[in-house]
Amino acid sequence: MANNTQEQIALASSNIGSSYTPGYRPRLIEFYGYEGEDFRHFQEILDSYLAISNTSADARKVIILRSQLRRAAKVYFERVILQEKPNVTYDQAMEMLRKHYITAELIQSYKLEFNEMYQGEQEHPQILLSR
Repeated sequence: MANNTQEQIALASSNIGSSYTPGYRPRLIEFYGYEGEDFRHFQEILDSYLAISNTSADARKVIILRSQLRRAAKVYFERVILQEKPNVTYDQAMEMLRKHYITAELIQSYKLEFNEMYQGEQEHPQILLSR
């Protein structure tokens, strides 16, 4: 019986530690460029992935960025960005994507949605802010 308990404890601590291994990388998400899709969220996830994976080579960053773009976003990247700048850097590509997908109208709609929110009776202010 004592051995059985020790095995369970060892398994539990093994599982907890595995999520914090040095090789852990956040899961990348794809960006389609559809209306309502948040480019800022995509950029945050991608930048976190590149930082954690210690990817510093600009050409590699562009390859990873390009691999995560789908449909309308991929077409825009290939037909507009690469046509204008065939040797585009990661920072240039992200700036061009940001200008294309984060418009004044989009920011205005986010502001309007935020202004229509209200805090529930039992809702903590941080929960409201995170929404």
